[in-house]
Formats: sequence, C-alpha cells, structure tokens
Amino acid sequence: MGKRLNLFIRVFVLALIIAAGSLFFSLQEKSVWLIGSVAIAMAVALVAIVAASERVTSMKTGLPLEDEFSRKATWKAGYYAFVTGLWLAIGIMIANMSAMEFLNLPEIEFRYAFEAMIIIPGIVFVALALWFKKQGKVD
Repeated sequence: MGKRLNLFIRVFVLALIIAAGSLFFSLQEKSVWLIGSVAIAMAVALVAIVAASERVTSMKTGLPLEDEFSRKATWKAGYYAFVTGLWLAIGIMIANMSAMEFLNLPEIEFRYAFEAMIIIPGIVFVALALWFKKQGKVD
C-alpha cells in the first residue's frame, strides 16, 4: 500500500506541475483547449501508471496477470463502452442537425464533439470494468 501511495503522490505532484504550466501558457493565449488537452493527457497517464503498477505488483507476488473472470469483465465493459460511443456519436450528429435546422443554433464544434466521443466511452469502460470486477458476476 505504501508503494502505491508513494506512486500516487509522485504522479499527483507531476500532474500539478503540468497543470500549472499549462495554466500559465493558456492565460497568455487565453486557450481553454490547452488546459483540457493537458488534463486529458494527465488522466490517461495516471490510468496507465496505475494499471502498470498493478501488473508489476501481480508479477512480483506470483499471481496470474489475467484470469478468466477479469478477461470476461474487461470484454463486457469494452462492449458496453463501444456501444455507448456509437450511440453518443449518433446522438451528437442528430443533436447537431436538429439544433441547426429547427432551432437555428450554431453547430457543436468538432473538437468538443470529438473530446466527448473519446472521453465518455473511456470513462464508461473504466467504471464498468471496475464495477463488474467488484460485483463478482459477469454472465
């Protein structure tokens, strides 16, 4: 537990430094896009570091890296995240068309729609994978 806490503190401090740097540069350019991009990159890096540390811990203790239950839970979470991503893309497309045609609103910018189509299925995947593994039943 102490090693994970130490790793988390290091990543957190690194994330704060990167966020402070991006905030400094974004204030000069007045760009929220830069802060959002850096925050996404930090979140991806944090998840990757935690996943790698769990793998290393499993290897050191001699536990199997992947069992049948974990594989099924991951596949099921991946399926639901994929379906969520598809429906989200369809929903954004329909919302864009109806907002422009019926409500005379401007269309959603591509970068925001793209971020939503990347972030939301990723969050759904992580949340469902953790939930399925904690629940204990996959079928």
